[in-house]
Amino acid sequence: GLVFERAARRRLQTIEPRVVYTYVPFREQSDLPLFDTGLPDLNLVQLFRPERYVGADRLGDANQLAAGATGRLIDADTGRELISATVGQIRYFETPRVRLPGEPATTRESSDAFAQLTVSAFERWNVQLAQQYDTQERRSVRSLVRVQYEFDAGRVANLGYRFRRGLLEQLEGSFAWPVAESWNLYGRHVYSLRDSSPIESMAGLEYRACCWRVRLVGSRYVSSRTGEQDTGISLQLELNGLSNVGTEADAFPGRPLR
Repeated sequence: GLVFERAARRRLQTIEPRVVYTYVPFREQSDLPLFDTGLPDLNLVQLFRPERYVGADRLGDANQLAAGATGRLIDADTGRELISATVGQIRYFETPRVRLPGEPATTRESSDAFAQLTVSAFERWNVQLAQQYDTQERRSVRSLVRVQYEFDAGRVANLGYRFRRGLLEQLEGSFAWPVAESWNLYGRHVYSLRDSSPIESMAGLEYRACCWRVRLVGSRYVSSRTGEQDTGISLQLELNGLSNVGTEADAFPGRPLR
């Protein structure tokens, strides 16, 4: 990897090309048990990751070259990253022979192309765009759009769009909003454009003290493959620096996207 940078009017511009060659010899593993290993989506991390799978049950063979480049625009005074853009693709020199059960065989010479753009150049706006493109079929495979607006400290609103060919197309909105010195409101709604119906809706109230906090979250969500919905209420008590008791609600999606 290399980093080229130059200063221009209180801004720092960088171009960062990166190349990773990976070789892993084939080993027969079909007689070994499979517990929790899976094939991850192509993203910025997976593009340069030497392991093809997530999990320790399979070691994927590889003879490949991953190439990509990242460009950044940075505020030279504060170090804040204003714009970041990345593109990349993997070239296969040999067809991988290790496969998970149900994983289709492929004879492609290259992976899908991946591109990602993150913009936080405006004081209150944050935008993220990601695209996975099938260069062989010449069509989009996955798309992601996220927009966040920060009204002030602690008050944020998020809007997102997710698309995966043949699987899902969803809109998502969420917010986090302090209503008093120690009280916060959260909300989230996910709607399936493919099914023309909501997938999940939830709202929560949180109280924060110096050493603990408690959350009450109500949700309405799809609970089966047939589209049936269920309602749930979650309560969580967390002691700062120790642990929590109750249903896991810590990663409530109304929080900032960062």
